[in-house]
Amino acid sequence: MSHVRIAGALDHNFAWTGSQLAGPELSEPDAPLPVELRGAYAGVGTTAPHRHRLVRDPMGLNKLFWAAGPDGSVVVSARPCRLVAAGCRFETIQAVPAGAAIDLDFSSRTARVAAIAGPARRPDPSANAYTVEAAAEEIRRTLDEYVAGLARAAPEAQAFVCLSGGLDSTGVAVLARGHFRTLTAVSFDIAHPDGRPSEDRVTAERLARDLALPLRCVTVRPDELLDQLDGVLAEGVDWRDFNVHAALVNAALAAGVAAARDGQGPALVLTGDLMNEFLVDYLPETYRGKVYYRLPRLAPTELQDALVKGLASTHREVGPFERCGLALVQPYAAAAHLYLNLPAPFLLEPERKQRLTRLVFGDAVPPYVFTRGKTRAQMGDADGSRGVLALCVDRGLDDAWLRRRFAALHQVEDLGVLDRFLRGGRYRSGVPLAEAHA
Repeated sequence: MSHVRIAGALDHNFAWTGSQLAGPELSEPDAPLPVELRGAYAGVGTTAPHRHRLVRDPMGLNKLFWAAGPDGSVVVSARPCRLVAAGCRFETIQAVPAGAAIDLDFSSRTARVAAIAGPARRPDPSANAYTVEAAAEEIRRTLDEYVAGLARAAPEAQAFVCLSGGLDSTGVAVLARGHFRTLTAVSFDIAHPDGRPSEDRVTAERLARDLALPLRCVTVRPDELLDQLDGVLAEGVDWRDFNVHAALVNAALAAGVAAARDGQGPALVLTGDLMNEFLVDYLPETYRGKVYYRLPRLAPTELQDALVKGLASTHREVGPFERCGLALVQPYAAAAHLYLNLPAPFLLEPERKQRLTRLVFGDAVPPYVFTRGKTRAQMGDADGSRGVLALCVDRGLDDAWLRRRFAALHQVEDLGVLDRFLRGGRYRSGVPLAEAHA
């Protein structure tokens, strides 16, 4: 190995140090590291032909992979499929560890690895004295500062918010409309023969009117949605059904946003992602008598930890938007440390998300958003017959099919290779150079 080579573009970075957005200087070899970093970041920097730095954010929201190239280089990319296209065998690909800043020196063939602190739970029992009310106040201040920072960094940006009509996306819409010059809401739906819109679409239309936001309706035919599968598998770096189904929704939204752009200045897409992980707001779903999206049976704080750690090994949110050349922002990431330190008993409250949303956003979120039932886009309606899950199941696109297709796209013949790449919900990770040491 003699140098670092980048295959394809890296993802947009939106990490927050607590006072400002992290810039490209974070990727410069030997540059000082922030005390803490929240949000998405992946970078590669060079100061001399033989000195490089690889950086990945602590939550692993942005992805960075590497492998030994056929020309003796270390080939780095945001997607494994690009490394395969560059001549690397899939079974040799590893992820840069989340929260690592790796300074490589090819002249001495060594690597120096530094850990970047990320959001974490306070270790002492006194953390339970941190009230929900105090957390909500700090969450709102943090979110406002972060979104204001985004707007300052891209004053001419055309901003979009993915609006499902749920609490999470409504909160982001309320935040964003106070900071961005232009803001357009985008709503997803699947077209059905009866022409009936989903509850998400109906609520999004009402919300857009109430928030005085223009609404872009993205309604896709079933076959049109499934045409996105290969792109979703490659860009999402995942074959597990829940993540693929969520990524299909995002692929449709991304195509809709790309078509709606006016071509003037950059585009930013904001979503309500991450709140489900932070507040443990996931449940298994049943379709045709079979249970999907099972979760491990853990205590709430343990499940919260597992869900948050799992974000490092799927790109279901960012990947589909980057494929369309769009920058995706997940504002709730800026306050991750606050969500992770909510009192443990709060995570057991059945109305925890409604309570916290009221405390953070007050009357800015309309009452009807609090009272509607939660319907995921993967389900479409109460019985699940009009959603992405049903569409994939009815077409025979189950876990086994998705796994085989992912393998084929990455030129993998032995499916056991996938188990070594993604094991226990984690990508295989490592540091370039055999002499690497921490």
